[in-house]
Amino acid sequence: MKMNSLISKANTMMAMAMAMAMAIVIVMMGSVLPAMANTSLQDRQQIKYLLNNYELALNASDTSKVLPLYTDDGVFMPSQKPSAVGASEVKTAYQHVFQALDLNVKFHIDEIEQYGDVAFVRTTSDGKIKLLDKNITITNNSRELFILKRSNNKWKIYRYMFNEAS
Repeated sequence: MKMNSLISKANTMMAMAMAMAMAIVIVMMGSVLPAMANTSLQDRQQIKYLLNNYELALNASDTSKVLPLYTDDGVFMPSQKPSAVGASEVKTAYQHVFQALDLNVKFHIDEIEQYGDVAFVRTTSDGKIKLLDKNITITNNSRELFILKRSNNKWKIYRYMFNEAS
């Protein structure tokens, strides 16, 4: 039991350190980019549309629908797993996720900040996750941080990380 507690604390500390590092990068980007954090109504709608499509792809366990939502150099940083860097690794990571889990989650947008062609979105999600190998369903509450990049007038996931909130 003590080992699980230590591992849990270590994972929490690692997630906090990663979130802090990402926050520092975002602050630095904000001081470098001339554009202020103004997200137009059109950009907000496109970002919400992207996240809605991501939610639908996750709940459908459809890797082929997840991949086009990422940039070619996108990074997926799942909780307690190695980062997947680039389209090939992202594809493999989601294939593993969908072989292990059946997701039924809903995202709630807490914040959208945009700096030119880069935006970050802070979300929470809740729902049910079925662990396929154990045939049990658990309740899930997570926090997510999406860094998005606009390319060819289309928002895509550039970096994505999450951790369980409870």
